[in-house]
Amino acid sequence: MVEIFSVKLLSTLLLPPAINLVLLAIAWPFRRRLPRLAAGCVFIALGSLYVLSTPMGAYGLSRGLQHSPTLASGLGQEGVGAIVVLGGGRYRNAPEYGEDTVSKRALVRLRYGARLHRQSGLPLLVSGGNVYEQRLPEAELMARVLVEDFGVPVRWRESGSRNTWENAQLSAPLLLAAGINRVLLVTHASHTPRSLDAFRRNGIDAIAAPTGFFSRPSSSRGVLNWVPRAGALHASSSALHEYLGLLWYQLRY
Repeated sequence: MVEIFSVKLLSTLLLPPAINLVLLAIAWPFRRRLPRLAAGCVFIALGSLYVLSTPMGAYGLSRGLQHSPTLASGLGQEGVGAIVVLGGGRYRNAPEYGEDTVSKRALVRLRYGARLHRQSGLPLLVSGGNVYEQRLPEAELMARVLVEDFGVPVRWRESGSRNTWENAQLSAPLLLAAGINRVLLVTHASHTPRSLDAFRRNGIDAIAAPTGFFSRPSSSRGVLNWVPRAGALHASSSALHEYLGLLWYQLRY
């Protein structure tokens, strides 16, 4: 738990907008003694915040992660035995539902997983646990949505994982026990490289089934593609999180 919390705290501080505030905080005490250093920190903090907040900046970062092709022609993947959908967070204390449910990010993945199930008839595995609190595991929330809202069954619930590596580590025994070593892996396009690597290193031949792409901004929007937007900053932060995650997983696992 301490490691998971420390890693998440550090990654938060290294991502925008926190890292930009950190740079500004560093600049303040040095504004008189080392004005060039202070000015450099301010320039980097504000300049990077601007670029990362634009649709073009977010797309530029995301493009390097979104290289797995879509399943354009349906399935047609020989030997695939299951569909694995990875958790994407929870919507805590949702007032309209009276309890926790899945986040918007998770819902995107579940919708695509349900679609693939209907096309193929392959069984579904959902993966996600608790990170900080003793709440209903994310896998249980995901299964509820699939069964009650999308009308598709869930065969396996992996409810102990706290990160992507554990998604793979704990899902692998469930799949292998059923004689399955090849799966379609549903997650966001930017999360796909790290997820594929984790599953393959845990003995599962995962085939990318990416969803939730950050699309190239339309050229018809012209200068609007360089106007800061909250959604673009979120996409940039998610992409940077994945780059840091890829580096960390190579060092840690």
